Amino acid sequence: MSSLQLREGFAGQDMFVIPRPILARARQHPLVKSVYPTDIGWFPSAAHHFRDRPQGARQDHLMLCVGGHGYAVIDGRETQLRQGELLVIPRETRHTYWAADDDPWSIYWVHFLGEDADYYVERIPRRGNAVPVAPDARKEAVRLFRYCLDALYEGYGQKTLIYAAQSVQHILSLLLYRNHALPTEQRRKDWRSDLESIIEYMHAHLNEPLRLEDFASEAGLSVSHFSELFRSQTGQSPMAYFIHLRMRLACRLLDLSHKPIKVVAIETGYRDPYYFSRVFKKAMGISPEKYREIKKG
Repeated sequence: MSSLQLREGFAGQDMFVIPRPILARARQHPLVKSVYPTDIGWFPSAAHHFRDRPQGARQDHLMLCVGGHGYAVIDGRETQLRQGELLVIPRETRHTYWAADDDPWSIYWVHFLGEDADYYVERIPRRGNAVPVAPDARKEAVRLFRYCLDALYEGYGQKTLIYAAQSVQHILSLLLYRNHALPTEQRRKDWRSDLESIIEYMHAHLNEPLRLEDFASEAGLSVSHFSELFRSQTGQSPMAYFIHLRMRLACRLLDLSHKPIKVVAIETGYRDPYYFSRVFKKAMGISPEKYREIKKG
C-alpha cells in the first residue's frame, strides 16, 4: 500500500455528494424513497485511492470495477476487487479499501439508502467479497452510471433526483437479476420468487388438508421465519391466505356449477361440510347456500 493516500481528486473523475437537506426532502417522494443515491462517482485509474472507515459508512456502498484492481478489508476479512467484479459493503460495517499500486482500479461507485435498500444488499451473494459481473451486465451498468452522472450535472431538481434514484435501483436490479455470472452455488434465493412458488403450491393443493408446517417445509424455512416473511410480503398470515384461495375457489364452484355444498367443501379441502359452511360464512359474511342464491353479473 502506498504511503500517499487519496480520498478523491483523480484526473477525469466525476463525483456528486447530494446535499443532505435536499436529499431529506427528495426521499419523501414515492419514486425516490425505495432506493436512492446519497453519493455517486466515477474514479478512473485512481492511483493512491484509499479509504478507512472504522465505524463503517451510514449508507450501503456498491463498487463496480471496470479496470485495474484493488483491495478491501471488510469486517476483518480481506478481498481483492478486480476488473469485471463488484463489491457491496453494507452500511455501518467497518472497512478499509485501496487501489493497487501496480494497476490502480477504475471504479464506478454509489452510496445508497432507501426503504428497499436492505432487500438488495441481503441478496448479493458473498457479501463482503467481490463477485463477478457478466460482460453484458457490466456494459449496461456502466451506461446507467454514466446517464445518472450526466443527469446530476443539471443540478438537484426533483426530476433529476427521481431519475437518479430510478437509475440506481435499475443498476442494483441489473447486477442482481440480470447478471448471469453470479456464482450459482452461492446465489441467494430471491424470497419473492420463492413466495410465488409457495402460492403456486397452494393453488395446486387447495383440496388437501395442508398445515402451516407443510408450507414452511416446502419453502425450506422454519415455521416462524416463513410466517414472518410471508406476512411481510402479503400482509396476511400463510393460513389466512390459503383460506382466501380456498374461498375464492368455493365461490367459483358455487357460481359456475350445480355441485352440492358437500362436494364443494371436499373440493376446497374440507371433509366436514358444516365446518366448511362456518369458514365460508366467516369469510364471505353469508352461508354458501345464501351466496349461491344471489344473482350475479
